[in-house]
Amino acid sequence: MKLYNFDLLAYPSVPVDAPRTPVPSSFFDPEVGARNYEEHLDEMTYCEDLGFDGVVFNEHHYSAYGTMPSPNLIASALSQRTQHMKIGVLGSILPLRSHPIRVAEEYAMIDCMTRGRLIAGFVRGIPAEYIWYNVDPGESRGRFQEAYDLIIKAWSEPVWSYSGRYYQFEDCATWPQTYQRPHPPVWVAARSAESIEWCVERELPIAQVYQTTPQMEDTFNYYRTVAADSGVGAPPESFILTRHICVAESDDAARAIAEPAMEYFFTLLNAGFNEGAVNPAAKDGDALWAALNTSRSFSYFRPENAGRIDFSTMSYDELIECGYLIAGSPESVRSQLSEQITRTGSGQFMGMFHIGNMDHRDVVTSLELFSREVAPGLPPDVGVAHREYLARTSGT
Repeated sequence: MKLYNFDLLAYPSVPVDAPRTPVPSSFFDPEVGARNYEEHLDEMTYCEDLGFDGVVFNEHHYSAYGTMPSPNLIASALSQRTQHMKIGVLGSILPLRSHPIRVAEEYAMIDCMTRGRLIAGFVRGIPAEYIWYNVDPGESRGRFQEAYDLIIKAWSEPVWSYSGRYYQFEDCATWPQTYQRPHPPVWVAARSAESIEWCVERELPIAQVYQTTPQMEDTFNYYRTVAADSGVGAPPESFILTRHICVAESDDAARAIAEPAMEYFFTLLNAGFNEGAVNPAAKDGDALWAALNTSRSFSYFRPENAGRIDFSTMSYDELIECGYLIAGSPESVRSQLSEQITRTGSGQFMGMFHIGNMDHRDVVTSLELFSREVAPGLPPDVGVAHREYLARTSGT
């Protein structure tokens, strides 16, 4: 079982009454921002001492929800403060890149700077970001797949050319090259049927986060089904379970910390992307969703799991019950996480330990308790645990 800390690096002090999407940047306090980067980097660095397999972070734009418009900068900083653990970027939003070779070049730099500790992640991004970056969301999938092929080619061939619909290059040589050969391991955030099928074809692990546990089962099981039909393996490490998580000395202590932090997180998520946007194109969320997906994108879900869920309307107890949040004492967290790992068959877990505006000291305590008291009690063999779960629940 591989264990990671996943960090959105949210801005911690947006007022509740701040204007909605987009939140004016006048609400950004440079001193708060500077301290926030320092604290998050300290937490990331500490994960190596605690025995985590790595730290992973991602890219967002125009929002306090995630203040890493360039996650490669964070990866570079962390590369100089750690020696052993993996550094993952999950990931670069490929369709927003007018020149995806910059991603290949910068990832290669990080991989060399860490002597082969990079996990290279790629994502399609949040719908509203396409509007703000002036990229047609209808081109998202095509741009993503072309950019991926282009990056792999740039890492694999001494001199290369590429001719696609969106990108054309002639007689190029990529310097530097990656430290890991032929290239770093690649992770992809995937949920739609089309994305899962594309990942299976390339035998790429997939990560998922904002779903219930039954929805997560459906997503990962669809990957397994497609893999079996294609004669491709689907070992536990192909599945990366991601959850908000808070470990404290007791269930009540965890609730006192995590409940307001989750409320703040949902405020950032909604104010950043989901509430009435000034831009009419960004405001029409249904149209954006349709441009990014097709009628079959989520048809693989069981009927009871097919609907899109507004998790921000759920209570603290409901968030835990559906699996969206894992929180409590070490014993409670170990039980909740073990159940989700067993049901989904996930061989890799990313915990979102710094939720919203959680206090730095509470995050450090949560990381310490997880490392010391939760991790040692997780299922020792995910494949066996998952098969036993399927045997117990077959026919139900």
